[in-house]
Amino acid sequence: MLRRSSFALMGLVSIATACAKESDPPAAAPAPYVAPAAAPVATTPAVAQPQPVVAAATPAPVTPSATPAPAAGGTMATPGAFALPCTSDASCGLARCNVQFQKCAFPCAGAVDCAAGATCNPMTGLCLPNMPGQ
Repeated sequence: MLRRSSFALMGLVSIATACAKESDPPAAAPAPYVAPAAAPVATTPAVAQPQPVVAAATPAPVTPSATPAPAAGGTMATPGAFALPCTSDASCGLARCNVQFQKCAFPCAGAVDCAAGATCNPMTGLCLPNMPGQ
């Protein structure tokens, strides 16, 4: 019983001290934010400014490179999505550069797509070096 009364007394003292702290004078509150005044609206109508004329740039002319013409055996294959860009056969390794598309002839479709000394493997679409004795 003594315990209950001591807990009750402690609770009252805690509440009394908490209320006593609230009775202190309040600290100065920060000033509320005041939005700046809106700019006055012009009463004169806006004059439309002329837009500058943009002329389309003309593309540079494509000059034929020093790539030899395809062999008389047929036309070159249309390059696929993974074909590398090129301007001459030197950048295509064993394949040839299809100057019309400015891409290496990959996948190859025939011997015309491969450089001298290489053959087209139609299963893989790669130009592979000729094997000696074949």
